[in-house]
Amino acid sequence: MNYPASSRCLGTLCAAVFLFTACGGSQNAGPVNPISAAAGASARLRGMAGGDPCEGKGGSSSPSTNTEWTTDGRFIEERVKGEAPHHFFVKGVAYSPTPIGGFVTDPPACNSPLRNSNKPIWSRDLPMMQMMGVNVIHVYNVTPPPWADGPEAHVGTINEFLDAAWNNGKNPIFVIMSIHFASSKLLDEGAVNSLVNQYYELDKKYAKYPAVMGVAISNEIIGNDVWDNKAWWDNFNRVAVSAKRGFEDQGAKKLVMTSDYDGLTKIDFKGIQQIAQIYYGEKYHAAVDVWGDNTFRGRSFTEHPNNLFTQVRDTTDKPVIFTEYGASAAYHTAEANTYSYPKGNPDKNGVCDPLKPTSLPLTRDVKELPNDAGANPNMAGLVDYVKNSAELLYKGYQTDGVVSGGTYLEWTDEWWKADVNDWGFRSKHVGDLNFTNYWPGCARDEAWYGLNAITKGRGSVDALTARTTRGALKQIWATER
Repeated sequence: MNYPASSRCLGTLCAAVFLFTACGGSQNAGPVNPISAAAGASARLRGMAGGDPCEGKGGSSSPSTNTEWTTDGRFIEERVKGEAPHHFFVKGVAYSPTPIGGFVTDPPACNSPLRNSNKPIWSRDLPMMQMMGVNVIHVYNVTPPPWADGPEAHVGTINEFLDAAWNNGKNPIFVIMSIHFASSKLLDEGAVNSLVNQYYELDKKYAKYPAVMGVAISNEIIGNDVWDNKAWWDNFNRVAVSAKRGFEDQGAKKLVMTSDYDGLTKIDFKGIQQIAQIYYGEKYHAAVDVWGDNTFRGRSFTEHPNNLFTQVRDTTDKPVIFTEYGASAAYHTAEANTYSYPKGNPDKNGVCDPLKPTSLPLTRDVKELPNDAGANPNMAGLVDYVKNSAELLYKGYQTDGVVSGGTYLEWTDEWWKADVNDWGFRSKHVGDLNFTNYWPGCARDEAWYGLNAITKGRGSVDALTARTTRGALKQIWATER
């Protein structure tokens, strides 16, 4: 059950395109420099705006190490200086706000949505996330070295966001950072050496910022081609150990984690298939504090026989968070499939009827699920999906800490995800061609995952319209302490 529904790599092109791909990046071996991926996107603006909008400049800041992140068995612990440590439940969102007509490599984000240069967008979102009750965001890339030289070199390119997210300790939002790279780079010695350095330098730079929770080692890189590959895991551990050392060398305690596929092993262990990245990661002693699982199994995580909580308990004693979970807010207008779900039974998935598309071939003509109880499918199915997922997460946390929450995919729609190879879809909100018979809209439609819909605004700052799923999560999170 390997669901790339949220993958930053669609088809053959990596969506985050941080290593050797797209927008001027080199495809051959050499220094692993994700910032170069934005070179092509920003080159057209050089001279017009007085420089490179993807340049790594930072502003003033005075970080201090006043949050510590550790683990206590299955639980994540947070400690603010002067206070006792306490268990922490993640109420988070995945964050990659890509403007209509744009791609993740384009300015002003330039592969790194928390950039100071992207402040017009993240300052739109941060207050709304704080009001919603979000306490963690998961981003897929933070600009790694090299950074600007001179007096600003100690600051980096995301310091303004980190200061704003910390908010002087009042309703703070913590950040899971990452540097995105492809799985194959861990079998390339030159790339591994560069990644070891980049993760060290990234974590060293931001270690003392209280809004930093930790770092994920890329996203969705533990595929079935490397599950049982000792050489791959050895190099993974080199990167993870270096990431941890970057924090520690600044006297900081932060977390190193994965954010990876929910694929199942091809063999049984304890009588059932297991989550492959955790099963094989434990086999090869992965140097992570927390496992992050990107799971898209439907409205329930606990349906027999593949009960995700049982699989976690079977294979690891470490904390686990769901670094991605969610579903599309769209349905295909040409299809007559309906969706039903078992009200009052959290352990059963919803199902589409019939189980296959009613009309072939599938088209890209979709609409947002209607807020109409008389329609089917409708938004109520997605609201149930969201609420059931969130309630199961918290129940698992309260029971024995089997999971420590999750980051919902995602804050806003990303139109480009309908087809990474078709630039026209970056400006046209369409569906994709993947029928999914256990999701509320009966299709995958990756461009429609947002808690917020987007419409064209001024410049790169789109206007947001909250879906009812956002309010549903806010209501549930308010009761979860």
